[in-house]
Amino acid sequence: MHFFNKQAIESLDPEDIQKAVAHAYNLVLDNDFHMPDRMHVPRGENTLLLMPCFAGDYFATKLVSVFPGAAASGLPVVNGIVMLADNHTGAPLAIMDGAALTARRTGAVGGLAVACLTPENICTAGIIGAGVQGLSQAQFLLYNRKITTLWVADLHQEAARAMVKTLQTTHPRVSFQVAETARDLVDACQVVICATTSTQPVFEAAPAEVKGKTFISIGSFTPKMKELPDAVITAADAVYVDTPFAAQESGDICIPLKNQVVSRNKIQPFAQLVRHPVDTEGDKTWFFKSVGMALFDLTVASAVYRLGKEKNLGQVLDV
Repeated sequence: MHFFNKQAIESLDPEDIQKAVAHAYNLVLDNDFHMPDRMHVPRGENTLLLMPCFAGDYFATKLVSVFPGAAASGLPVVNGIVMLADNHTGAPLAIMDGAALTARRTGAVGGLAVACLTPENICTAGIIGAGVQGLSQAQFLLYNRKITTLWVADLHQEAARAMVKTLQTTHPRVSFQVAETARDLVDACQVVICATTSTQPVFEAAPAEVKGKTFISIGSFTPKMKELPDAVITAADAVYVDTPFAAQESGDICIPLKNQVVSRNKIQPFAQLVRHPVDTEGDKTWFFKSVGMALFDLTVASAVYRLGKEKNLGQVLDV
């Protein structure tokens, strides 16, 4: 059995990770997978999440622990591992750093949305939220488009500056700007990616003020979280979701639906764009909402396992 740590997972080419995400969408279109509902095991304020999925030659289970009290000890609130196994024999094949794999696969989900919903010639973009996921979103954004100016906004400007410093080492030709406010960033950018856990919109705007932009929301994954104002979903020519669960799980979708700001027929599955791209030229407004699914973990873990063995990455565990 193999073990792949953060360094091994992050060393793989973004193209390979993004292809694995695209493969997940193809499996959705072909209905060629089995993904049981995510299981929640609460104990006091702590929660264990189990996310299994089966497809092709492999099955995977991601185990995620959410322990809010860990922050008081200076430790991560969220931890996890991914176990990959043979779908024919049940034999375990690999264990992987769950946080690193989640960051990369979610970055690739956003990256694929950028590839499908933005013109190739966009040059300004912004990331709202300078945490681990904000950094991953920026990396896949810069992989997919030749951005000349990237704006970063965060409630804590020191976090935004730290993220800019990290990105400058790998993308010296990009001009990086730390925005005073999220609204300043939105005004300056053609594509806006939100990676926060905010329960209130991170900026305010009228529908006319967000027209012609692409919005990608990655952070809100509960009905109480809402990153974007209703203006975005109102102005959007189309709203795409990575999974139907997004309409129930994310406040960015379920709250406008409940308040009759948007109708359900405006919300479309993103998977269809993998085979039938839309024309992104012109003054159109797009909104993509991701809440993630275990199928992404499975296809990316499978790619890490295959490519990791080819490149002699990771460690072989004697079990």
